[in-house]
Amino acid sequence: MPKLPKPLCLADFRPISVTPILSRLAEKLVVKTWLFPAVDHQTINDQFAFRPTGSTTCTLVFFMHHVTRLSKAFDVVDHCILAAKLARLNMPPVILSWSFSFLTGRTQQVKHRFQLSSPKPVNRGIVQGSGVGPMLYIVMKGDPKALSSNNLLFKYADTNLLVPEITDVDIKDEFNNVDY
Repeated sequence: MPKLPKPLCLADFRPISVTPILSRLAEKLVVKTWLFPAVDHQTINDQFAFRPTGSTTCTLVFFMHHVTRLSKAFDVVDHCILAAKLARLNMPPVILSWSFSFLTGRTQQVKHRFQLSSPKPVNRGIVQGSGVGPMLYIVMKGDPKALSSNNLLFKYADTNLLVPEITDVDIKDEFNNVDY
């Protein structure tokens, strides 16, 4: 199994050791009886591989649980930054003007029982439930790209960067690239 995307010599491969069945049974007995109970379970709570109940499915469920908690992303979109990004797009001026108009001049009020607050200007956020809102959010968050094709950048309500242990770009450079 290669350690690198393009192995050039034998040192670029991981060795594979096949042990006899009886040896593997003994190993599993040692792990189950002594090693697993002896390990502090706090040290493996975030580890999904190489443990009895771990799997890629568990990892993805854990990840999605935490990503979907970020559902307030629409509320923090900065209108000035979004307007600058919209201005760089190839759109007719009238559509660009309409987009700016959609974002500006909005107010909001809070009603509690029979009391209504005074109107406050809204200079952040995208109108949720609007037809244009999701696309405006995509424009807002769409420009960061990973520097290396070995690294994975994916976005939901937040930007996530996956960098393997061995990559052609330093992780600090990759992080600085997407940190905006």
